[in-house]
Formats: sequence, C-alpha cells, structure tokens
Amino acid sequence: MTKSLKALAAAAALTAAGAASATPSTTVWTPATTYTQPYLVPHLTYDTYVAEKGMLQNTYGLTVGVIPGDKVQGEVGFDVFYPGFTGDYLQLNGKVTVAENLVGAWSPALSVGIANAGFEKDVSDYDLLHATLGKTLPVGTLGIGGYYGAGSALLWTGSGGAVSRGGFMASYVSPDIKVALPGLEKVVLSADYASGKNWFGAVAAAASFYFTSNVSLLTGPVFFLDTDLYKRAYGSDFMWTAQLDVDIPFKK
Repeated sequence: MTKSLKALAAAAALTAAGAASATPSTTVWTPATTYTQPYLVPHLTYDTYVAEKGMLQNTYGLTVGVIPGDKVQGEVGFDVFYPGFTGDYLQLNGKVTVAENLVGAWSPALSVGIANAGFEKDVSDYDLLHATLGKTLPVGTLGIGGYYGAGSALLWTGSGGAVSRGGFMASYVSPDIKVALPGLEKVVLSADYASGKNWFGAVAAAASFYFTSNVSLLTGPVFFLDTDLYKRAYGSDFMWTAQLDVDIPFKK
C-alpha cells in the first residue's frame, strides 16, 4: 500500500474508531502521571472532546485502585464509548506505581502501565504501553516518560503514511489553589504533552474545578500534532475537552 493510501486509511480508521481518549489516571490527554487511584476507591469519569466540525466519541470509564499500602499502588479500569461505531468498542487499562520517596527524599515515583487495550483489530486495539517518572516539587508535580503503541499498525499510522508508534511524554500539575467558596473548594491547573505524528501526539492544558474533594470538572484545549490526520477525520486539529470525574470513597 502506498503512503498516500496508508494515510487515507489511517484517517478513515480514526473516523470509524474514534481517537482512543481512554480514562486511566491521566493529566489532561495523556497518562503521564504517577497518580494512582487509591485502593478500593472507584473513580467514574465522563469525557468529551468537541470541535465546531466534529467530535470524538464520548468516553465512559471506571477505574479502581487494587493494591493496598503506600509503597506500591495499582489500578485497573475499563472504558466504553458512545456513540459506538462498532458492535464491540471496549478498552481496558491498568498500571502499577512505585511511590515517591521510597528509597530517599530524592527518589521519584515510577508508574508503568497499559491503556487503550482493545479487542477489535484495527478499531480498538491501540495497546498503549507507557511509563512515567513523577516528582512533587514546591512549584507543582512534574512528570516525564514515554509510550509505545503495541497494537494495530493502522491505528498508529500518521497522515504521512508512516507508522509512528512511540514518543516522549511530559506533564505538569500545579499545587492546589484554595478557593473555599460554597460549591468550589479549589482549582488545579495542569498541562501535558505527547510527541509523535500519530493520533496520540498532542499538547493540552486545562483547569480542574473541585466542587468537593471527590467531584471535579476538568476543561481546556487539546491541540493535536498530526494536524492533517485530525483535519481529514474531524475537520479540526483542535478540540475542547470537558471531563467530569467522581471518586466514590466507600471507606474512609
């Protein structure tokens, strides 16, 4: 298949499948964070990405912490997408995290995981492997890491027709900005970046509004690096995201 045909096929696949905006613990767009869902605390999320001429599928996700203790943590989850363009559009995610300061005050946290693990070939099998180092500083939390797309080559094909599976990730999360108003406890600013001329490469920034300690709304812009791929698929290389997140702490 020529590069031009591969590029058209990649855009068509992206339109049919929808970009895999999965919902493990993320910063804005990427899983470049060492934050891990607390043990046995379910996390519900509803994510949207919209532009004037198109939108990604809505994402409905559930993630829960599965490892007790503070030194090593873990989470698993799943996502479903609607409107569904296929009869089987389910993705799984999971990761394990070694806590910050475990071997000394200098030591960062380390997370290793997988996201966007689907079951339908060339539609949902992105299989995004990722690893991130994170460190909390007085100015905020910084994350740096990388990713590799182990799934379908078609889904990791960029607008130029070349398969681009791997890249660099980075993130920043600000300290809490205390508001302490009725209905709004705090605001947190965040940004992240993923390199790569593929569906995943993007830079994003957002503000998270915490109505309570367990309910928040994250919102902000996402700019995709493979502008031609997204323009062909959705008519826009930019989308605005709104992500509603709810923790359900059954146990204090």
